[in-house]
Amino acid sequence: MTSVPTADPAGTVLEGRYRVDGLLARGGMSVVHRGSDLRLDRPVAIKILDRGLAGDPAFVRRFEREARAAARLAHPGVVAVHDQGRDPDGTVFLVLELVEGGTLRDVLRDQVRLHPAAALTVIEQVVTALQVAHDRGLVHRDVKPENVLVGTDGSVKVADFGLVAAAWETDAADPNDPEGSGEMVLGTVAYLAPEQVTDGRADARSDLYAAGIVLFELLTGVPPHGGDDAVEVARRHVHHDVPPPSSVVGGIPRALDRLVLAATDRDPEARLADAGAFLAAVRGVRMDTDLPYYPVPPPPRRTGAACSRPLRGTRLLDLDGAPREAPRTGRRAWDAEPEDVDDKDVDDLGDDYGDDYGDDLGDEPDGDREPDSGTDPAHGVRRRPDGAVDDVDVAIERIERRRARTRSRRLLGAWLLLVSIATVAAGAAGWGLGIPG
Repeated sequence: MTSVPTADPAGTVLEGRYRVDGLLARGGMSVVHRGSDLRLDRPVAIKILDRGLAGDPAFVRRFEREARAAARLAHPGVVAVHDQGRDPDGTVFLVLELVEGGTLRDVLRDQVRLHPAAALTVIEQVVTALQVAHDRGLVHRDVKPENVLVGTDGSVKVADFGLVAAAWETDAADPNDPEGSGEMVLGTVAYLAPEQVTDGRADARSDLYAAGIVLFELLTGVPPHGGDDAVEVARRHVHHDVPPPSSVVGGIPRALDRLVLAATDRDPEARLADAGAFLAAVRGVRMDTDLPYYPVPPPPRRTGAACSRPLRGTRLLDLDGAPREAPRTGRRAWDAEPEDVDDKDVDDLGDDYGDDYGDDLGDEPDGDREPDSGTDPAHGVRRRPDGAVDDVDVAIERIERRRARTRSRRLLGAWLLLVSIATVAAGAAGWGLGIPG
């Protein structure tokens, strides 16, 4: 697949109607610009496809068909598709609803990980959008934080329905095309379901697997499977179960562990049956754990150069050769707990669920973090010792200190008891030896 052209289209007008403005994001198949609909005088987002894809008639036909299907997904949790077109210069593009804010990846870069209640809020809205699409026969195939937009008001919307499906079908259509063979997998490797890796098969349950991986990352700050390259990560999806989030970060309710494991079972038949079952499980977890509603933190405001910083997108992965691009995840600090959760609530949460506590985890690609100190071989993730200290971390530390003191007192008591027994035994032996025979 050729790369997206580097020529800056800003300032051009597509089909005499859509003016292209500044760059918003860059992916493997497209670039996204802020734009203006000159006819309706409204701001829009314009996704301009890679020139290589735009020059493939089979892909363009599928893209136009998928764009029409995605345009019928009228739901507040789905980024609206307003139009699609081909400019006389060969540019193929989509015109989308402009969401002021950023992506879920931006939120994770800023927060590191989310409070469990906020993570449930995010995943509930994501799965609701997936349910709408699945009910209409659309499978996303590339659910990941980069494809979840978060508005400045905390609204959550899933983007890129149709685009990935068109590329996927195009790759599979021509068996003589080396980039369309079974050895090539379309998707972001950190979120691929095992069946996508092994045979390229994807259905609604593949989307649910990816949503479960996203939930794991929201709770822990890292995807569950790491590795030295994309091929290793893909193989871990096939051969290794997703671990419980509480094994990476403490204080996570066991009900959330069960939800993640139910969504990410390696056997599609054993996963949650559909998006409706996923939603029911999410709501059951919220009730079982009594987690309060917590709004989604808005992404950090972009200014200056940060506005045009490219975001990673979908890549092709060669399972028998070198990866095109290994996944990377960025981290920032996790701020405070919700205002309505006090230290007592956190203590109770830790006593009920937090037997294993982990450090803040992360791997910051942008060069503004200190180097990681080591790797956790059990999960293939990087551990960072200088994690932010917040209310939950303070509570966890308090619980650990209390347990350490309890263990110390018990050891001291046992030692004193042994000394007493030994002293009594020695005295009794001496007394016995002093008795005449």
